[in-house]
Amino acid sequence: MTFRFAALLVTSFLAAASARCFGQEAEEFPDSALTREQWQQRVEEARHRSMEFIANARAQPPPPLPADQLAREATDRAMRDPTLQPGDIISTNKGFVVFTGREEEHQPSDFQSPQSTEHPR
Repeated sequence: MTFRFAALLVTSFLAAASARCFGQEAEEFPDSALTREQWQQRVEEARHRSMEFIANARAQPPPPLPADQLAREATDRAMRDPTLQPGDIISTNKGFVVFTGREEEHQPSDFQSPQSTEHPR
């Protein structure tokens, strides 16, 4: 009995949905009266507008990054440099630091201020 009720419910739902689609198709889609050539012309115009938009976007230079962000990025690049050797000194946005780590992935603890690494004479 439950199966029959479910089947009846699904069938009535599908019938109602398809009747709605056929009845409202012309009203909801005014472009359905366009000829193939008219439709292709609209597609070409849209493609042309899209290409103009892309060309304009590429022609505009990106906004400049703030100086502090540039300095942070330069510091990050220097501290991740895989060619660093123990004793190398790099300049960061907070001053000079000495690399004391190994050739593995660098950690912030692999860098010390030059004063803390000085050897007594």
